[in-house]
Amino acid sequence: MSSQAVPQPTALAPTELSTTLLLIRHGRSQDVVPGSDESLDPPLADVGVQQAEALAHRLAPMRIDAVYASDLKRAVSTAQAIASGRGMEVRQDERLREIWLGDWERGEFRRRAHARDPEWMRFAESGRWDMIPNSEGDDAFRARIRAVVDGIVADHQGQTTAVVCHGGVINAYLASVYDITTSWFVAIENTSVTSLRSGGGRQLVMTVNDCHHLYDPVVSPQF
Repeated sequence: MSSQAVPQPTALAPTELSTTLLLIRHGRSQDVVPGSDESLDPPLADVGVQQAEALAHRLAPMRIDAVYASDLKRAVSTAQAIASGRGMEVRQDERLREIWLGDWERGEFRRRAHARDPEWMRFAESGRWDMIPNSEGDDAFRARIRAVVDGIVADHQGQTTAVVCHGGVINAYLASVYDITTSWFVAIENTSVTSLRSGGGRQLVMTVNDCHHLYDPVVSPQF
């Protein structure tokens, strides 16, 4: 046995895991009237615009090689705040959209959540989209998100890519990475950053729900 002292091992080595993925939730969207056409694709609220600007300021020193977004207004506007100062185009992809909520679309999900409707509470306790009638469903949603996000990562090996999407999308991707049953299990704040590093057949989650450009989620939680 060697008598030479060795340091504590680290998860990363300089030449490993050189691909960085930033999964970013959009800024807060405007309030909607359930059942209205606007409820299908609300834009950012004023506070959501401010959140996106704060995020862009925080990320300004970081090298970002590509910016992707869901094609929904709240995601595109948030992504544009990041890309505009870099002279970059936002690459929109409808496959990055939030889960289709079936009977709870057009603001019905929000209405039930706000009212703490018993059916919504059962959904929240289960963390499974299958509980919502005629929704896209957990398996189909995960497969859609895993395919598009993994494709983006494959196209940007050795680079840093920002993907602006939705809270359910980020949860679905993490659930797939962790291989767990629950599809909605992590609190994802508006404009929070969830980062992953990959390379050499490995993938490592670095941060989840990092929203320090808004507040400290440990010392000053907003719940």
